[in-house]
Amino acid sequence: MRTKRALKNLFFNLLQQFSLILSNFIMQPILVSRFGSSINGLVSTIKQLMSYVQLTGAGISSASTFAMYKPVADNDYKKLSGIYTATAKMFFKAGNVFTIITLIVAIIYPFTIKSNLNYFMIFGLIIVMSVCGASEFYASGKLRSILIANQDNYIVDISQIIGNVSTILILILLVSLKQNIVIVELGISITYILRILFMYVYVSKKYTYLDLSIKPLFSEINQRGDAVVHQISGLVVMGSSTLIISILLGLEEASIYSVYSVVFNGINVLCSSFSNAIYSAFGELISKNEQKTLQSSYDTYEYIYFIMISIVYSCTYILIMPFIKLYTANMNDVNYYLPILALLFIIVGVGNNLRIPANTIVTGAGHFRETKIYAIIEMIINLLAQIILGYFWGLYGVIFGSIISYIFRTIQFIYYANKKIIKRRSIISALRIIINVCTSVVICKIIEILRIIEINNYFEWVYNGFIIFFITAVLILFINFIFDRKAFSKCLSIIKSLI
Repeated sequence: MRTKRALKNLFFNLLQQFSLILSNFIMQPILVSRFGSSINGLVSTIKQLMSYVQLTGAGISSASTFAMYKPVADNDYKKLSGIYTATAKMFFKAGNVFTIITLIVAIIYPFTIKSNLNYFMIFGLIIVMSVCGASEFYASGKLRSILIANQDNYIVDISQIIGNVSTILILILLVSLKQNIVIVELGISITYILRILFMYVYVSKKYTYLDLSIKPLFSEINQRGDAVVHQISGLVVMGSSTLIISILLGLEEASIYSVYSVVFNGINVLCSSFSNAIYSAFGELISKNEQKTLQSSYDTYEYIYFIMISIVYSCTYILIMPFIKLYTANMNDVNYYLPILALLFIIVGVGNNLRIPANTIVTGAGHFRETKIYAIIEMIINLLAQIILGYFWGLYGVIFGSIISYIFRTIQFIYYANKKIIKRRSIISALRIIINVCTSVVICKIIEILRIIEINNYFEWVYNGFIIFFITAVLILFINFIFDRKAFSKCLSIIKSLI
């Protein structure tokens, strides 16, 4: 039952991530060709600014979802209703603070950037783009928490698919009508209403046992303060680069970063879809103290995940620059063809994804308090390294600063998850990483030396992509079979049981 539910969530999460990737890929060239790299850099920076302002509600979603796991498992609807109403009130209060801070940011931020853009245009753009955050606080946050706690993640994903598809249609329509960037972003903001309506209708019909008149149980959401630390740290580590680049280097450099970010974020979200679909299942296992099942499930999950990212990033290394050349063919105001930057992004992506299995289990276990000190250390390392190295080495320095912080936290995550939650030796994870990384490097170098691909258009890119994927998948699967036949056989057994 858990496996089938996880697969259902995984399917819709992959579909949602695909629609998001497609949406972002289409948006970037349209924005750059229609409005220029400076506007594109500004839009990317404002999105990041809004993410920081949304920290007014940091930790509510993570802590409330974790608090709901046990009452969901026990069918304790009264307690679940109390946690749900508490979640709604906490989000609403945070939303009021978000609105005030957004106004302050909209007034001040236009003075802080190196740009000739109109003050009121930047002000209006910030206000319009804040609709996303406002919808989170005033409506979608509480709905998403109850859905994830019930392992109905696929409903959240369907709502986002609706929003992603609507975003592209509205963007194309408004750009074809030659509307300015503020009107375009205003139109895109309307899509959040569609997402909210879809989730609201489902929750109202499915969870009829929710009693909104029950007194809010704020005391049950007792790890919010610790979850806040993790959310702030995660946002700083994953998203501070755009803001730092826009301030230190300017909006055009921020645009270059955003183009590469779109590509690599697309890869990252596809990889993380696997964890997003199953972390609530791990939460259920932990709440029921099913340790043996937890150990077995995690071992299989980690084994599959490491193989997956090895295949994905091997293909990425070989195919990324031909893609960038095609993708930025009509972006002529700035040089986007930077192979060294692509390599650094690959290292960042690998470093980020190696921690995902351990991060999934830590989140599922709700170990926010126990690990918050490491989140703080990572955040400090990340900020200092990015600012210092970015000042001396520009764009490359900022990315290298991220790599330094990822190395620290990935090692810590793997050690903590294995020792404190899974109760096994960390050397198992370490050996799997070494095997897969070494295999990927050797495969990439051989293909690079042989120069077996030639790409001049998107059709050739897709065609060669399938060939490269097949070669790398076969070789990486074979090597993993040789070194860990037991785990490989277990994966095959799971696949056979599902067919």
